[in-house]
Amino acid sequence: MPSLRIECVRDTVALETLSQDFEGLSGGNAMRRLSWLLPWWNAYQATHSLHVIVAYRDAKVCGIMPLAETACSLTGRSLVFMGSGKVCSDDCGILVGASDAQEVSEAFATWMIQSPECCRWDHLNLDGVRENNFAMECFASQLQKLSGQQIERKPGPNCWSAPLAGGLEAFKNRLSKRAKKIFRDAESVLDSGKGTFEIAQSKEQAMAFARQIEDMHQSRWQERGIQGCFSTHEFTSFMDGAVAHMWQDAWGDGMKFEDVQSNETPAGKQRVLVGLLRINGIVAAGAICFRDRSAVAMYLVGMNPECAQDRPGWILNTAFIKYAIEQGCSEFDFLRGDEEYKGRLGGVPAVQHRWIVPSKRWPSQVRNLAYQTAVGLKAWWNDKSAGTALVGNSASNASS
Repeated sequence: MPSLRIECVRDTVALETLSQDFEGLSGGNAMRRLSWLLPWWNAYQATHSLHVIVAYRDAKVCGIMPLAETACSLTGRSLVFMGSGKVCSDDCGILVGASDAQEVSEAFATWMIQSPECCRWDHLNLDGVRENNFAMECFASQLQKLSGQQIERKPGPNCWSAPLAGGLEAFKNRLSKRAKKIFRDAESVLDSGKGTFEIAQSKEQAMAFARQIEDMHQSRWQERGIQGCFSTHEFTSFMDGAVAHMWQDAWGDGMKFEDVQSNETPAGKQRVLVGLLRINGIVAAGAICFRDRSAVAMYLVGMNPECAQDRPGWILNTAFIKYAIEQGCSEFDFLRGDEEYKGRLGGVPAVQHRWIVPSKRWPSQVRNLAYQTAVGLKAWWNDKSAGTALVGNSASNASS
């Protein structure tokens, strides 16, 4: 078998030439496609530089590790997954087919340790790695073998998804008695016409809906005295760019990203789904979702605080779950976050970690020691300042 050739992509033009390779190796994961990662890069390139590692067998791409480099005074030069940070992409990792997974992953680890072009990093900070990800486990084993460094795996919020097999009635029958009643009450609001649910049918409408959702999302957090993700220009730019790019990125029927022109709507095949819920004619909630594998994945929710008494989160979830079932999806993906409503709606958790790896170089080891000390002091101070923990003070129940 021909040996692998490894290259590192560091500019946007070269990255864009890999669009078909990202698509082919994404495994149906929308958060691994360029329609998601390119808007992230466009929004965050002022504080990051591209470090996308690509494996070739002959002239064909057979693996991609979409990394970016960022720097800070404490940790030095860190490599992170594209799509990380406030964007919180899930199920991140190496894009590779099953038959090439071990060889490509070990080659990437070897490159990161031995290549003069790549080995200058101080710190790997790889968030969103699912437990039992075979390619990443191969990468970890080779990295530890060559460097002797142990990988610190910090548990993050779980990712939740609900099975939809068997249709709507089967889904409802899997709910608890109380959740089933709430779901049916939400259905009644929609069936009566008091609540109306609409998914954007054009790119322009999708962008308009998205901005209303952004405003509701930010208002809800500000009401609680917390800065939301839309408090930064970078995240707002990313979200607008992702909606625009994913509208062009059609799913199913063999359609490809490059086949769809910017002024066309792929007739119900757009990857992004932007929906608004109105109650008595007033916009009460909305969500930005996308088609991911055979699922609808709910990424970002906004709710009008003035409509809280109507439980718009439950009605919105009900509307999107019914839509996913009508579309023949086999699951509804709530993505990361351990809010109670996800389990009540039949969600099953999947464990996800953040991997922290210091470089074996001694300056990196000193930086890592300083970083761990700072983290420990911060945790100690937070515990001391908090005193007795408050009960029931959750800030993130999207279905309240």
